[in-house]
Amino acid sequence: MAVVGRFQDTVPVEYGGDVRADLTRYLNAIVAGLDRMRQAGRPATSGDTSAGLVAEVAAAAARHRDVGEAVQTMFRRRNALVLTLLEQAKEQGELRADLDPEVLFDQLAGALYYRLLITGRPLDAAYVDQLVTDALRGALA
Repeated sequence: MAVVGRFQDTVPVEYGGDVRADLTRYLNAIVAGLDRMRQAGRPATSGDTSAGLVAEVAAAAARHRDVGEAVQTMFRRRNALVLTLLEQAKEQGELRADLDPEVLFDQLAGALYYRLLITGRPLDAAYVDQLVTDALRGALA
């Protein structure tokens, strides 16, 4: 969990006045962190595209209550930052007043983890751009 926490804590979260740009920047940073976690402990030239450490942590969190609680605590702390960003975007009138920031972020982050853990399809900037664009289509004020 210390390794996962270190990867997560390197991702800055701040509202810069453009929620689309802010979310795109943040999700691209998450993708970079997920990729570092995926490759942890493997030779750089291995070519292994499996989910690696991400899958191990997810499985351990599902199987072991103490690990699950540690993962939930870490993500609650990290997610509070992005939820604050989304609240600020609402206050500035960028997002609908009735938008639930937690649901919007679930849609964005959940898609990244689904793609990494389930489909194995690539996570890249083009995917992040499309994901943010589509999610915001129904969320913008």
